[in-house]
Amino acid sequence: MANRHGWLLATLSALALLPPDTALAQSSESAEAGNDIVVTARKREERLQDVPESVSVLSGDLLDRANISTIHGVATLTPNMLVRSTFRSNETFITMRGISSAQRALPPVSVIIDGVQVGSNDFINQDLQDIERIEILRGPQGALYGQGAIAGAINIITRRPTNDMKGFLKGSFGNGNSVRVAGAVSGALVPDTLLFRVSGYHRGTDGLISNVRDEKVDSGYESSIRGQLLLRTGDLEVALRGSWTGGKEGCCLQDKAPRDSAGNFVNLDDVTNPGPSSNILGRQDTQFHDQSARIDYDFGPVQFTAITGLAYVTQDVLADLDYTAARISIQDLTYTTRVFNQDMRLTSTGSGPFQWIVGAFYQNRREYNRLQAGPDNDVIPITPTLLNQQLRTRNRAIAGYGQASYSITDSLELLGALRYDKVRADNVDQLRPAATQAEASYSAFQPKVQLSWHWTPEVMLYATYSQGFRTGGFSQSTRYDDETTYNYEIGFKTQMMDGLVTINGSAFHIDYRNQLLSYGVTTNSTLIRRTINIPKTRNDGFELEIQARPSQRLTAGFTVGYTDSVIVEVSPDPYIPTAGAIGKNSPLVPPFTMSGNLTYRAPLGNDMELIAYGAVQHRGGFYFDVANAFYTQTKTFVDANLTLERGGWSIGLFGKNLTDARFVEHISITGADLRVPNRPRTYGIEAGFRF
Repeated sequence: MANRHGWLLATLSALALLPPDTALAQSSESAEAGNDIVVTARKREERLQDVPESVSVLSGDLLDRANISTIHGVATLTPNMLVRSTFRSNETFITMRGISSAQRALPPVSVIIDGVQVGSNDFINQDLQDIERIEILRGPQGALYGQGAIAGAINIITRRPTNDMKGFLKGSFGNGNSVRVAGAVSGALVPDTLLFRVSGYHRGTDGLISNVRDEKVDSGYESSIRGQLLLRTGDLEVALRGSWTGGKEGCCLQDKAPRDSAGNFVNLDDVTNPGPSSNILGRQDTQFHDQSARIDYDFGPVQFTAITGLAYVTQDVLADLDYTAARISIQDLTYTTRVFNQDMRLTSTGSGPFQWIVGAFYQNRREYNRLQAGPDNDVIPITPTLLNQQLRTRNRAIAGYGQASYSITDSLELLGALRYDKVRADNVDQLRPAATQAEASYSAFQPKVQLSWHWTPEVMLYATYSQGFRTGGFSQSTRYDDETTYNYEIGFKTQMMDGLVTINGSAFHIDYRNQLLSYGVTTNSTLIRRTINIPKTRNDGFELEIQARPSQRLTAGFTVGYTDSVIVEVSPDPYIPTAGAIGKNSPLVPPFTMSGNLTYRAPLGNDMELIAYGAVQHRGGFYFDVANAFYTQTKTFVDANLTLERGGWSIGLFGKNLTDARFVEHISITGADLRVPNRPRTYGIEAGFRF
């Protein structure tokens, strides 16, 4: 592992030869002190407190301090958001405001990295590296972000190239012999004109989760490198970005949840009893790469923006199928997704009362799934007598969108937005084209109307009506319909004490049509992946966020989210029980989330500072099925870091899930009782250097 990727470690280590930078994250600290935070959530730069949306912003400094390197960690600081792992590490599922991911469907939130929509669940679970900030918008954002933003949008902005030579290097070592090294360097090739930034990481672990034979089943490694070029000349700006990520890891960590003699689960969340027992240690080989180009040209009163993106991911999986110690069956899977995006828009730049955006969007998404299952007879390639499919799915989407706002008075603004999406999809098993060829088309208008009022310069109230849309598609060879939501929201944003305290809140009601739910049917003779629709659901809830800086040394944050999601109408299904589901809780929706975090900075003299960070998340239990028979309990998670800084140097201790709270992240609801565990407690030491 180390030899194969030694080039990356050597490159990062060389960064330490540069002089340290003593200006550590000053802009991020100013933002946390209550000063203006600028976001681009609505595709233009605005003060966070002037954006009439439910938006959480996590700065890069906070992500570093909290040791957050994946989207799972982002959810711990965001109200009404849940992130779960499934049997493949790539396929990360998100729930936001009661709207959840489903297999082979678009995520319920549009995930945008530097302006490019990722377009698939398989792109989400990449390490967060070299991040400037993350903006989490809750509520449908389809008017600007399209058919995948039915629940919201996650806008990830990486650090841009700089004119001055800057960068960082950090490394950590933790339990399970877990190692992570990351770094970046940025500067000018041509001062003030052509800038660059290169960043990367390498991580590896011997694993933390043991099977019944005391073998680690989650060992692995991953490496990544990303490069950026930024050209600035007059009114033109061109940004080029490319990255590669690859690695091998354990996968398919399921065990079979035990039941008692009466058929009831024996503590479903005790994921160590019995633990994985598969005779085959599942492995997955994953590669990502993406390229994008962004062109901005300032025409004076109008700015033109064109963003082109191409992303590719492939994952090969070889794992047990019966998930027992017996040699019965095996699965060999390949998942490949290619997404091409083109977004072009014109944005007004004046300071007058009328502001607008108009644009067009195109996406071509291709998926290839090779699914094979057969007897476990110790022969590779396997003999696919149980399942042999080569599924190819194509989705071509076009859209036009526009948004306009008008300041009726200095304190009252009216906003209207409209988007039209049209998606054509086709699906075929290439081994049986004549019998399986299928086509479908989906289209929807996504309107939005919003009124916001600045009661005082520090207090804003707003009300919004909007519609959301997530396109239908195919799961193996069955079709599911598109989702729609009708959303009503009211909210407020306030600042007080000269901006040292910020309190934002919102309440929402969602009429939800055709909610997606996916499940698998796994036996010794069957392997089915299926996505279905729940005809009607009702979601009601609220969110509250408080950020405060009581003193120069102390920063605090608190969030609470509540969602009451109830099934109103349900259809029969051949594999899962649906009788009596009306009035039950919707699957995969925690009724509440609460989190709090504190940062305390204590000066020690000699230019040294001790930084203590602690965070607690309390998350409600939720069901996995419409009959409310599969349930994971309410859990509390505790994280803490203690860091000593001097100049550009730092060294510290970190711990995540310190109480070792264990629960089931995913479970088969069709009788196999196969469950996926969460990660256990992690802890270690980290050292860093900025220049």
